[in-house]
Amino acid sequence: MRMPPLPADFIHARACKLKCEKILTRPAHMAKSENQKVKTLFVAKYFLENSDENHPITAGDIVDYLKEECGIVAERRAIYRDIAALRDVYGMDIDGGQGGRYRLLSRQFEFDDLRLLAECVHAAKFISADKAKELVKTISEFCSAYQAEELQREVFLCDRVKTTQNNTLLTIGIIHAAMATKQNGKPHVPQKISFKYLKYTLQDKSTQVERHEGATYKVSPYRLLINDGNYYLLAFDDKSQDIRTYRIDRMKKVEPLNEPREGAEAFSKIDMETYTRRVFSMFSGQQKRVSICFVNSLLDTAIERFGIDHDVFYRPEGNEGFVVTADVEISDQFYSWICGFRKRAKIISPPEVVEDMKKFLEDIATEY
Repeated sequence: MRMPPLPADFIHARACKLKCEKILTRPAHMAKSENQKVKTLFVAKYFLENSDENHPITAGDIVDYLKEECGIVAERRAIYRDIAALRDVYGMDIDGGQGGRYRLLSRQFEFDDLRLLAECVHAAKFISADKAKELVKTISEFCSAYQAEELQREVFLCDRVKTTQNNTLLTIGIIHAAMATKQNGKPHVPQKISFKYLKYTLQDKSTQVERHEGATYKVSPYRLLINDGNYYLLAFDDKSQDIRTYRIDRMKKVEPLNEPREGAEAFSKIDMETYTRRVFSMFSGQQKRVSICFVNSLLDTAIERFGIDHDVFYRPEGNEGFVVTADVEISDQFYSWICGFRKRAKIISPPEVVEDMKKFLEDIATEY
């Protein structure tokens, strides 16, 4: 998967860590002389892994580490010169040695930034539990060992079912490459992709099987979407000749095809905001102008659902309620959403939607 360019300091820290690890794995007869040449790198590695604003280290700590872990014998004066070089030449934010104690005060990513990244990884449904742990472990390499321990404590997520597929990120990378208009700095014609689509069955709810007896889907990918922690592909389907949406973690055996993408005209007609509301929200039907009366305590809920655009209107209704008027796509899901508020929400217009709501309730009542 193509990633955005990383900051220079970030790359330097990562390269420092990897180079030290590579040297440490060399044969013993080679390691000693090589290690002496890159002693300053090992000092930087020790700071990156063992120090932060709450955990100071001493020159003695570094001397012991170099001797025991790297096979390097160094005097404290040499360590002081290394620290000065890391601070003055390489720009590492090392606090100044008062009482013989040094702290790495800041990094390219602050700990709060890394913690947010880790929580986002855990929250993403499209990332499997095993892959999430792997990614958080990678993220934790950019903080101290003490912070990494805290970072790797899993956030408890209420009612969050994660995918069992471990290849989701690889699939996303393949799709990005197929949609690319440039590759390696050269023009690239976006391609179609093929895949198998999965589903659960009542016979075995722990695994997914291929839909339509293993039929191969062939589509022209146009956009990746994220909704409620899941990744989706918006694509033009070869068979139906229409725009369709597919959940990424249900796609299997995704392969690029040597066929140019189709469906540009159909995709150009899509209003993304309207389309995503239809596909992902409760609204999926004929659009009508609807007025709903809510109790005042549901104002936040109404604003989160309908927004505050120029075509959405709110007005008080007595002392205890308000009315919101907005364009709504009428569906059973919409009526179910209204039912969830019981007597705290009521459709008041137009008359045909009010009557349809009554019929919806009558149909439900006949089942009980």
